[in-house]
Amino acid sequence: MGITIERKGESFVAEIDGLDLSTPLSNANWSTLHRAYLDHKALIFHGQGLDAPSLSRFGEMFGGISPHTVRKYRHEDIEGVTILSNRVEMGRPKGIRDAGSHWHSDYSYREIPANVTILYALETPAEGGDTILCDMQAAWETLPEATKIRLDGLQHLLQYRWCSNQNHPESRWRLLSEDERRETPEVTHPVVRTHPETGAKSLYVFSGLTSGVQRILGIPDDESRTLLDAIFAHCQDPKFHYRYKWRGPGDILLWDNRCTMHHATTDHLPADKPRTLWRVNTIGDKPI
Repeated sequence: MGITIERKGESFVAEIDGLDLSTPLSNANWSTLHRAYLDHKALIFHGQGLDAPSLSRFGEMFGGISPHTVRKYRHEDIEGVTILSNRVEMGRPKGIRDAGSHWHSDYSYREIPANVTILYALETPAEGGDTILCDMQAAWETLPEATKIRLDGLQHLLQYRWCSNQNHPESRWRLLSEDERRETPEVTHPVVRTHPETGAKSLYVFSGLTSGVQRILGIPDDESRTLLDAIFAHCQDPKFHYRYKWRGPGDILLWDNRCTMHHATTDHLPADKPRTLWRVNTIGDKPI
């Protein structure tokens, strides 16, 4: 059977059939997949059968694997695989429960953020636990020209554990060990990012708690807050979003963090609706 690619969202997201990701891909199949990745920004696969090593090997096709900052959520055998789960086993969380229940782009708090994120479903509830994606290229392209001119060239300051509400359940302020704190210093990134492979521009600032955005640099704090609030409100428009409803074990959802952001919906998922995913992130490029 040949490879089929079907666009699912208005401006991004495609579903691919006809590929077995548990085995090494031919050069031709990889070229097709990678072109689809750049064209559609997010890809969906069903019926895959991967173990942790084969998931990691698939991820390596996009670049070096970058383990999660918080060590206790890493897979016991393959540290580049992160466990996301609302299950509790022997009184301890099986994985990250909230897993980004806010708008963010993975590892944007690092000097070198993530390229791809790959999620692989081990178990999913019949309803709930959806993943929402936002096309940040489309969000940029639909801004008024005057706003584009104002934002292009600005930099913002962020830090993983920074949060205006340190007591929020998702705050990382108290979660990190001393080593993990040292590994996540303050960084600066452009508000508008140019994709290193396509050359397209995207908004690259995120409202989520663990994104740790503090302010836009070089302008007064009140102006920074006004601009950030306007960006965040603009990106809330549903026309930029795609809501993925997990069908079951073997599903894969992957996306390009360089031109999208995403939002989990697991913060209120009850224990009797178990959801366990494996996640892989690869090292991207310094944003420009």
